[in-house]
Amino acid sequence: MAFIRKSTKPKLPDSFSQGEDLSVDERLTVTQLLDLAKRNGVETSPLDVKALLLVLGIGLISIPMRDEISGMLTRADNGKDWVVKVNALHHPNRQRFTIAHEIAHFSRHRFQQAEFEDLNFFRNGESNPMEAEANRFASELLMPESIFRDKVRVFSGSIEEVALYFRVSTLAVRVRAKNLGMKGHGLE
Repeated sequence: MAFIRKSTKPKLPDSFSQGEDLSVDERLTVTQLLDLAKRNGVETSPLDVKALLLVLGIGLISIPMRDEISGMLTRADNGKDWVVKVNALHHPNRQRFTIAHEIAHFSRHRFQQAEFEDLNFFRNGESNPMEAEANRFASELLMPESIFRDKVRVFSGSIEEVALYFRVSTLAVRVRAKNLGMKGHGLE
């Protein structure tokens, strides 16, 4: 069964134009997205990715897909709106990362192509630069550095507790810690 959420018109940062689409130069950063979420009452710690999609005006469809496909971001049939499709058969934490990954494509790459398919091998280092950027962006969006470092301290470096807090996999926590140069407590 597929679940479809109705899109709403994006409420974009004040520094952006209010036209139908953002221009090529108007790429969103993690900081801008988190600020946008806060201004619109979206929980940011941990981030409510589904609510952020609504604020951005992006639809969400949860449907069963082949296991090697985590999700995709595509233009809707009207050629104007965007839709994230997420694999309903994957674990909820994996779905959260996939949604964040697709938000990254929307924020950084939507003007380069009309469809992005997130395959499992993109998560295993066999990635092109666009996919690598989307993975880093998703990781930063779900686990902002200052909050991440605080939670590692609060949970005494327990990867499992940090993963539970952010609702991500332990692998995502390890990768984020490595990218931040953190060591110890099994974070290498």
